[in-house]
Amino acid sequence: MKLDPTKLDLFKEPFGALIRNNDVTKDQILDMLNKAQKVITVGDTTTEKFVGFGYLPDVSVIDGKEKRVIKTSVCDYPVDKILHLQNKPGELSEHVIGEIRKMISAIDGGSKIRIIIDGEEDLVALPFLIYSPDDWMICYGQPNEGLVIVKVNEDSRKRAELIFNKAFL
Repeated sequence: MKLDPTKLDLFKEPFGALIRNNDVTKDQILDMLNKAQKVITVGDTTTEKFVGFGYLPDVSVIDGKEKRVIKTSVCDYPVDKILHLQNKPGELSEHVIGEIRKMISAIDGGSKIRIIIDGEEDLVALPFLIYSPDDWMICYGQPNEGLVIVKVNEDSRKRAELIFNKAFL
């Protein structure tokens, strides 16, 4: 499904708490994630930041790029499973959405999963927001602003569904 380019403004408002780039600290992040059932990081920089703080996300979604520029090194940490999925820039693949739904329902206790996207991972936060259970945390970068941490609940889920229904053709 292609993103309607006239609807990009729907993504400008962060879904959750925005921590400005200069204000992101290990203590602040760990405190916010304290009660999360599962933590999902979307984006290479976000994942690298968490791993650098010693926090291994339950699920990380990366594409090996930052602002569409290929990174020279990829963040690595121990995982139990690696999924390779394709998702074109400016799109959200139905296959990716289906794999996220399956993964969410099958994830167990302490399993760590890395999803490597061939293409672009930015929009993948949306299906995680829609399909994750309450009390999971979705963390992603807000370009040129900072880190967004969203606690999944009925409100965040409804907002994600509304944006999804408006933004994709």
